[in-house]
Amino acid sequence: MGYSREVYDDALRTLSSRRAEAAARAAARRERLIAAYPRIGEIERELAGCAPRVARAVLAGEDAEAAVGQIKEHNLALQKELAKILHGAGETRHTLAPEPVCALCHDTGYVDGAMCDCLRDLLKEEAKRRLRQSMHMPLTDFEQVRTLYYKGQYFDHMKAVVAYCRAWAEDFRADSGSLLLRGRTGLGKTFLSLAMAGAVSDKGFSVIYGPAHMLLAAMEKEQFARDGSGAEHTLLHADLLILDDLGTEFGGSFAVSALYTLINGRMLEHHPTIVSTNCDNNALLDKYGEALVSRLLGEFETLTFKGTDIRQMKKAE
Repeated sequence: MGYSREVYDDALRTLSSRRAEAAARAAARRERLIAAYPRIGEIERELAGCAPRVARAVLAGEDAEAAVGQIKEHNLALQKELAKILHGAGETRHTLAPEPVCALCHDTGYVDGAMCDCLRDLLKEEAKRRLRQSMHMPLTDFEQVRTLYYKGQYFDHMKAVVAYCRAWAEDFRADSGSLLLRGRTGLGKTFLSLAMAGAVSDKGFSVIYGPAHMLLAAMEKEQFARDGSGAEHTLLHADLLILDDLGTEFGGSFAVSALYTLINGRMLEHHPTIVSTNCDNNALLDKYGEALVSRLLGEFETLTFKGTDIRQMKKAE
């Protein structure tokens, strides 16, 4: 998985907050019990003094074994007395201990050195939250895809395209193939891209989605302002990068170079990319040149979107 350091840090901070909150709740319960039963506090202080008493006995030259036996006996008596008081109050020793959200790892995130499911869930939730936060429109899902908008001669074709996108997202792996979504505006390329983004993120993979001009602007800012944002590294190493509306960004040598760096770099690392565009082959060649276009057309699986502008159809409704 390609979770960023920030995602891990936020997930671990959540676990730390859970532990702190559990400790605070336990302390509040303990204070209420001691207020009602002062003897509980006295017993706790006596139990805490058992170990120092053993050490003092040994240092004083007393029979260590006898001293340990006596203190152990006294310790057990105190614990029985504490249990009796708590039972009378309708409580147990567990009342005095913090109650973690996750009983398996006690909110540490790991069990026997392996990552706990609770940490996996937090990473997934945080990655999804960041994905939503970074986008200019809400995530969609495949249940919202209405193939009825693809009417007439293109219905079967577009139904197959939607099915392909859904299967691709459901079977996503870190080395899945890349997709090129092509067709006129308003045919659902962005909608399906967002559905794939949500499905892949739900599987626990890191996803970066954005209009091409916004992602390229982030790279340009890093290049020329030297702001240390790590934009290029993040875009290169995300499990899935979705470049929406390629061809609408401002042209120029930097844009062409940056796009080539992204697409070629991700290909070399076997990281999948989804590119959507309204441009035909000639427009792509004019704007980006043969080196980049040959990779898009030769290495990406092309899905052609056909039909009538869905936005206009919805507006007419």
